Amino acid sequence: MTTIEDRLRDAMAARAETVQDDGLPRAAPSPCRGRVAARWWWAPVAVATATAAVVSVTVLGTRTIGSAPPSAAAPPAAAAGRLSPPVRQVWPGAVHEIPVTGPGGRVFLPDVFVADRVVAGRGLTGNRLDGIWSYDLDKRAFTQVAQLQDVKVANEPLVFGDGYLVWSAVRDDRSEIWAVPVAGGVPQRIAALRAVLSSDNSYSGIRKLAVAGGMAVWSPPDGGVYRAPLKGGNVSLITGTKGYYLVEWPWAGWPVRDPGVDHPVARPLEHLKNVLTGRSRNAVAARKRSSWTDCGPVWCINVTTAWRRDGTDRRDLPGNASTTLISGRFVLLHQGGAGGGRSLALHDVAAGRTGLLFPVPTRRGEKAPPTLHTQEDVVWFRTAQDTQVVIDLKAAGR
Repeated sequence: MTTIEDRLRDAMAARAETVQDDGLPRAAPSPCRGRVAARWWWAPVAVATATAAVVSVTVLGTRTIGSAPPSAAAPPAAAAGRLSPPVRQVWPGAVHEIPVTGPGGRVFLPDVFVADRVVAGRGLTGNRLDGIWSYDLDKRAFTQVAQLQDVKVANEPLVFGDGYLVWSAVRDDRSEIWAVPVAGGVPQRIAALRAVLSSDNSYSGIRKLAVAGGMAVWSPPDGGVYRAPLKGGNVSLITGTKGYYLVEWPWAGWPVRDPGVDHPVARPLEHLKNVLTGRSRNAVAARKRSSWTDCGPVWCINVTTAWRRDGTDRRDLPGNASTTLISGRFVLLHQGGAGGGRSLALHDVAAGRTGLLFPVPTRRGEKAPPTLHTQEDVVWFRTAQDTQVVIDLKAAGR
């Protein structure tokens, strides 16, 4: 195939990615969010059908130009009518059931594991964020880490590192970075900067936030990698990062992937740079590929294919990818089963393991699937009125 034909096929295949949907109330009107903020994914019948239709059109379209690779025409699991085993069987030590509600009837939103058996998150009372809590899986008990006083601030999901829980918030036209020791304490604002006004007249918060070396590190919507001490101090731009966006510490990338635009970048995060050493790591397309839907420090993916960032180790996905990379190595897949049924699965690109999450309806009147929440290292969804399944991706990747 020619390069133009490759790009045409990949561009059409990229349209198979699904939309994102917010399934929970929030403390304030939501600012625009970047690629690595918490994501909410919904798989209704229309989306599942549209995904399959787009993939079919892609295959037919490319056949008029040249031979499509076998993986594009028939993803292994979908073609054979096989579904993967449930996630509990694939990663028994990483899948946990926890309560939806905590003390006082507040809703608990799990954000990050701070230990193998302890998950931290935010509490909502009356649809308002009111505090940070942790849940001990062994003791089956909640503990309040900190109280949040200003309910008018839109707080983003927590990240963890160096003994601190850190999060970003949007207050009027300002973006703020907050931190509190995981052992408990009073939250401290460690940075405040001008928020970026988006095209829909809302303020965009932090695109990516992490903790490293006693610092909070982040990228705002207009780029650059900034840092500030967790215990307070000056905010500084890391030299040489202007125009780059934090991907996974210490790697920053360009061009940025922005799923909110009508015409997504065909080669997102093609260029990576280690912000500490200056070392570069450019992405290379795999054989018979010229672009990708997402690319991390190690892995790149397209709708039906994954490969290492250097272009090697290409492998077919056991289904059709419907999201970006999660935690650098996981991806959500649509799988087709016998009788035309479809399900959503979680796939570990590095290990080649796949676990079934839940069925996706294909006919009108069938039960709607739960809302799937994907965050930096956690995937979770509700299974009942007061039960939610939380998957620790770091534990699953060990």
